[in-house]
Amino acid sequence: MNKDDFEEGEYIVYVNGEKCELGRIKTLREDGAFVAYHEGETGAKTPYDTMHKLINEYTIKCTSLGGEYFKEKENE
Repeated sequence: MNKDDFEEGEYIVYVNGEKCELGRIKTLREDGAFVAYHEGETGAKTPYDTMHKLINEYTIKCTSLGGEYFKEKENE
């Protein structure tokens, strides 16, 4: 997968060995995305080959991932 396979604001599943985390993409770069995995506004650089699309993301109605960052973006 690469930058063209994802969108900013999209929810993803990050797979790191046996562990998985839900995240939300803040920004896309050529070599990976900055993804929010917690309530803070800081994004962690994540390689595309560890990111998996969440096909039922439409079921997520409310989350605190990314703190105020996504609330502000959604109100623009």
